[in-house]
Amino acid sequence: MGKHRWKGELAKPIRPRVIRPRGLRVTAKRAQAANRQMEALYRRAIKKEYFVKLDLLMDEYGITDKTDFFSLALALAIEHLPGFKIDATPLRLEGDDQGPQFVVQDNNRGRPTKWSPRPLNNLLNAVEEIKEKDSLSTDDEALSRLARRVKWSRPANQRREQWLKTLKNRLAEARRCARLVRIAEADLLEQLKQLSGPNPGN
Repeated sequence: MGKHRWKGELAKPIRPRVIRPRGLRVTAKRAQAANRQMEALYRRAIKKEYFVKLDLLMDEYGITDKTDFFSLALALAIEHLPGFKIDATPLRLEGDDQGPQFVVQDNNRGRPTKWSPRPLNNLLNAVEEIKEKDSLSTDDEALSRLARRVKWSRPANQRREQWLKTLKNRLAEARRCARLVRIAEADLLEQLKQLSGPNPGN
């Protein structure tokens, strides 16, 4: 997995700003007490900025509950710590009405298992939702962000780049299916109109 490239506020260092309280005169006699007070204000400013950055970090990993620090810690650990990587036990992807699932790979070779319509539709909806919510212009950006969510995370036997390619292929398939459904619906409506015949009231 390549190193995560942070953007925006998550790529900028914290620069806390502390305003000296009125009446805090730094004299030789009161220098030590003044320094302690300014240090406390400085630490408080840093802590405030930490919470702002944590909210942004949770958004980056798709964590909606801003008190769910366990999910945030786990997401960061999986991405950055070797001890949280999963041994690459061979798996294969299978799709059913409940969504994509991963099962222990057997020795059978052949064409990859196709996803059923529901997980394909779920993928299409998730991508469109992310693009609209985060103002993203490309599928690649949306898929990259989606792949960091637990529901759409990569199987243990695939690298991130391979999994993103799989998701991109399935997204193209989902769009083809959606287009075919729209065509079929239009044809069905046209046939229903023809069967109903002219309206006697006209």
